[in-house]
Amino acid sequence: MSSREQPWLLRARHGERSGVAGFTFAELLLVLALLLVISGLVLPPVMRMMADQPLKEAAERTRAQIATVRLKALDSSAAWQFRFEPGGRHYLWLPLEMNSPTTGGSGATAASNTPTNSALGPTFGELPKGIQFLSDVNGVPLTVERLPQAMVAGLPNGYEMLQVGWSAPMTFQPDGSAVDFELAVLDARDRQIRLVVRGFTGGVTVSSIESRRR
Repeated sequence: MSSREQPWLLRARHGERSGVAGFTFAELLLVLALLLVISGLVLPPVMRMMADQPLKEAAERTRAQIATVRLKALDSSAAWQFRFEPGGRHYLWLPLEMNSPTTGGSGATAASNTPTNSALGPTFGELPKGIQFLSDVNGVPLTVERLPQAMVAGLPNGYEMLQVGWSAPMTFQPDGSAVDFELAVLDARDRQIRLVVRGFTGGVTVSSIESRRR
């Protein structure tokens, strides 16, 4: 190698060292370690929040439906009822008159005796998958009952409603008041959210997520 070529080679090698270079193996390990630490701090809360979401959604859906029933009673000046399936996912709400034993006869006759009911049949829904209504309150099993066939006659999901064992009706009066009542929604991890209905005001209080008391 001539002495004339040496400065050029020195400049080239210096440029390689001073130019944009890739990460060293040690730097990559450091970055990876930092990412692991950050994910360890952030991931658990995010996973818990995602796991809590179906239960919170079920509680909010139930609260919203109960509030809707109360508003229906206020707007129509008639008593309305909310029922749910203890140990299951289904719920429904409808005017209380539709279940009155004094109406008698077929579903059509009952509807004609109560004009409000002729356009308002039972509204049927269910909780998210993996969530169910608790079958007891503070260890006391809830009673269940079947709906009269006349109540659901002609409805598309009437047969399904008849197969469900429903809770006693949670009734809201035309002034928005109710009877003190408590129910809970439960997830697969045996965690629950309790909903307490205050009879005097008809308002609903929703608890935080808690372990089921046995």
